[in-house]
Amino acid sequence: MGKSEIIAGLDMGSGRVTCVIAERDDEHNKLRVLAGASVPCRGLKGGVVVNIEEAASAVERVMDAAEGKANEVVGEVYLGVRGAHIQAFDSKGAYNIARTDKEITSEDVANVIETAKAFQLSPDREILHVIPQGFSLDRQRGVPNPIGMEGSLLEVGVHIITASSPAINNLVKSVSKGGFRVVAPIYTLLAVGELVVSEEEKELGCLLIDAGGQTTSIAIYSEGGIHFSREIPIGGDSITRDIAYGLGTKIDSAQEIKEKYGAVLSKIIEDDKPIVITKLDGRTKKEVKPRELLDFIQPRAEEIFEKISQSVQASSYPDLPGGAILTGGGALMRGMPEAAEVMLDLNQSRLGLPAQEILQCPEEYMTQAYTGALALVCYPYLKNWTADVSAPARNGSMEKKFWRWLKDMF
Repeated sequence: MGKSEIIAGLDMGSGRVTCVIAERDDEHNKLRVLAGASVPCRGLKGGVVVNIEEAASAVERVMDAAEGKANEVVGEVYLGVRGAHIQAFDSKGAYNIARTDKEITSEDVANVIETAKAFQLSPDREILHVIPQGFSLDRQRGVPNPIGMEGSLLEVGVHIITASSPAINNLVKSVSKGGFRVVAPIYTLLAVGELVVSEEEKELGCLLIDAGGQTTSIAIYSEGGIHFSREIPIGGDSITRDIAYGLGTKIDSAQEIKEKYGAVLSKIIEDDKPIVITKLDGRTKKEVKPRELLDFIQPRAEEIFEKISQSVQASSYPDLPGGAILTGGGALMRGMPEAAEVMLDLNQSRLGLPAQEILQCPEEYMTQAYTGALALVCYPYLKNWTADVSAPARNGSMEKKFWRWLKDMF
């Protein structure tokens, strides 16, 4: 299999950088995951670069680790982006077919989508994606694909995702300094939705929640497509800090306590035997019951779900029969799916797991921690629209890659 068929997804999130390397298996029509790696990064905060050298170092470390496991050298990556700088909205476009031949072509579809982009965008922002939601032909709505049909007036509704150009450029520079080229920046939430949300759920109407450390990303699907997305600047790290402050322990210890013993709902806690924690001084010990952790976890979880609820109610799609699909590290805390049902008044919810029909993947990477990076390598094959507008490919440091190659040779 040629090197050109190697695909890498690099998810730069809330204080972590995660990579997955895969290859296309055309014989079985699957992506075979070769390796993955994840490292902490002090150069990122809420998906935004705050220290470019630290971010570049994390990129190099995570890619070196993944390349070593995969026994492959990667030159370019699909870059996953997120954070409060991401903004999205719906738009509409219309295009008159003036030709005698009224048969709709792919060029007509491209033209009508272009008219939907006819709006003023500030110089410091750029379009990441333009996603068709549905077409109308001669006022007849509900046309999924108008190509080959005949009509005089073609209309389209689109979901447009934009980002801060400086924020994107800083991420791309970090990747470049790490020795890699960005194929295109991709909104991680969009890629995750293609991987974990079923077509039936999209048709019914559902809510995707990607619970990160410093941000919570949400998307609403209805009538088969995405109709609303938003970044909420609060995440699981806030719960960790509350535990650390409340118990007087270190952040790392609080994170471990949250992951091992934390729960969002009291009914989830079955074993309430005391656990021993170490205080900030590194010597003093204290016993705490798991049920006591609710005092620190529940208020912040309620705040996060309240912000999600407010965003959903502010959208035009407050009714979601398909329920909620939760992904991200924050979704792993016990009781999160149940809490989503209760606090968002939904009839069902579940953890979002990667669709295995497209992936041949080792079990260690089929986890919430790797879902974003997995979604990025799958994105080019899963997206079910053709008019996706991403920023052009941006060059990495070819000189750096040359020296990496030279080092490997000798």
